[in-house]
Amino acid sequence: MSASRSSEVDAPSDAFLIGEWSRLVFATLREAGITDVWVSPGSRSTPFTLAAARTAGLTLRAVVDERSAAFMAVGYARVTGRPGAVLCTSGSAAANYFPAVVEASQAHVPLVVLTADRPQDVQHAQAAQTIDQLKLYGGFARSFFDLGPPDGAPAALAGARRAIAQAVATAHGPLPGPVHVNLRARKPLEPRPAQTDAERALATRVERLLEKPLARHAPGSALANEAVLAAARTLQQAGSGLLVVGPLSAANNSLAEPLAQLAELTGFPIYAEATSQLRFALSEHALAAPLLDWLLSTPEIAQSLIPDVVVSIGATPTSSAYERWVGRVPTRLVLAEHGYPDALGSADLVASGELGPALSALCHELARKVSPRKPGSFAVRLRAAHDACERQVADLVAAPTRELSEGAVVKAVVESLPADAVLALGNSLPIREVDAYVTRAKRLCVVSQRGANGIDGLVSGAVGSALGSGAPTLLLLGDVSLLHDIGALASARLVPSPLVIAVVDNAGGRIFDQLPVQRLYAEDARLSELWLTPPGRELSHAAALFGLTYDAPTSLEAVRAATSEAIARRGGTLLHLRVGANSAAEQRQRVVAALGAEQAALASAGL
Repeated sequence: MSASRSSEVDAPSDAFLIGEWSRLVFATLREAGITDVWVSPGSRSTPFTLAAARTAGLTLRAVVDERSAAFMAVGYARVTGRPGAVLCTSGSAAANYFPAVVEASQAHVPLVVLTADRPQDVQHAQAAQTIDQLKLYGGFARSFFDLGPPDGAPAALAGARRAIAQAVATAHGPLPGPVHVNLRARKPLEPRPAQTDAERALATRVERLLEKPLARHAPGSALANEAVLAAARTLQQAGSGLLVVGPLSAANNSLAEPLAQLAELTGFPIYAEATSQLRFALSEHALAAPLLDWLLSTPEIAQSLIPDVVVSIGATPTSSAYERWVGRVPTRLVLAEHGYPDALGSADLVASGELGPALSALCHELARKVSPRKPGSFAVRLRAAHDACERQVADLVAAPTRELSEGAVVKAVVESLPADAVLALGNSLPIREVDAYVTRAKRLCVVSQRGANGIDGLVSGAVGSALGSGAPTLLLLGDVSLLHDIGALASARLVPSPLVIAVVDNAGGRIFDQLPVQRLYAEDARLSELWLTPPGRELSHAAALFGLTYDAPTSLEAVRAATSEAIARRGGTLLHLRVGANSAAEQRQRVVAALGAEQAALASAGL
């Protein structure tokens, strides 16, 4: 027998090699910190799915739709801070992960994407279910690892283990986000037990490699001391200012105390959006101004309220009125968790890192050099305008209407949630209406998809957040957003804790009624469907199809009662909230007009 023939006989079979290769991959993923894997069915991923199912400590969840599965993993990571993993077969299945990869990248949410792939020899040859998966997600992936074909050589095994550990570490940071691992497999795809000495030797090599602990990874993430000192110097010199807190991760729920201290040291008011995790924690603070968006949406008020400095904390605020207004402020400091959130390109300082230690250090530096300040004239004027706004909004919500209004319904739902519940907010109107109408509520964990700001996968993300937190979870979204992800209702059955999907049904995408395009379709009703896309579907049928409890309350008292009952009930509930189609735009116009008239009256009186 020739030497080459002898080596082939002594080599492990492909069927055994793929099994050990897959075992190494998933045991390493588990050791690196992955505990939850969302798996979608497929053939090429068979050995990897089997290995995942056999790895102790991994929880697998089967989801048919890869797009939905990936958003579930993103939602899970939002509340846990830990990356989930998704696993699919080759070809277009991997492409379905793309929207969630984009959201995870933009929102700095850790995610590990595992895509099975065909061997190199069938690439670019029109082989079935084969596409070019190399760097499939482009610049949206923090890193890309192609493990290549399974290889039993010691160096190849060690390299694969290192690559998997590195992928998980890269997903964590220092700039968290999605990481793509491409897993190639050649048929046969069904592993078998060891039958030869070569196969038993390979199993031993894998076992010994797994016995050696992974290297510890410690990325640096502290906000630079120079940035803290520079911010302190600016605040010491500023006569007036504003603290604005945009979206923050759910893990950042401990910033209330240092932020309150910073406000008291400077005398600056605080505007905290609901997605900051701090809005409700600081709702009783004397310097809290949660209705600032209303004030900045009123031209007469926005022009009269220009401070010396704005300190923006977290990601870019949702408020478009704030975005238009802040360009007039002479000095702007940005302190973020990650990245460079300065879309205007005019910030005087942009620094990113751990915000808790940074705010505490900033307070310590200020306390060494200045005494706590009383609120200045800017803060006093803002407070007077804010009090007037609060009265206007309260009167509007309390006013009787022929049908449920959007603002009143949103306020009733959120205020009915118990402490420590998870509130998932849909984009477009829901996230803005919580900021507009809900100033006080119990402390909640608020999650949102403000990375790419799309309506993709909102139901899926809420399911993932519910699974990750184990807490009662309510998703507040619009009717179009629900229809966009309605297949995810099938996965609501995976959630054992209370999960409420509260759908504000206003007959379409009514945020467009508040945008300039409204003037175009107002003149031609046929055009309106191109933007509003009213679903026109009976949601009780969807609830019945997917086994959800259905409720459609028709009064505010019934809305509060239905929300309280649903959030206390295990399993899924579809809460159908029908509101006046134009109530959101009408309510907004009414408040802004009233505030503008009041401001004009004060100005004419010389006040």
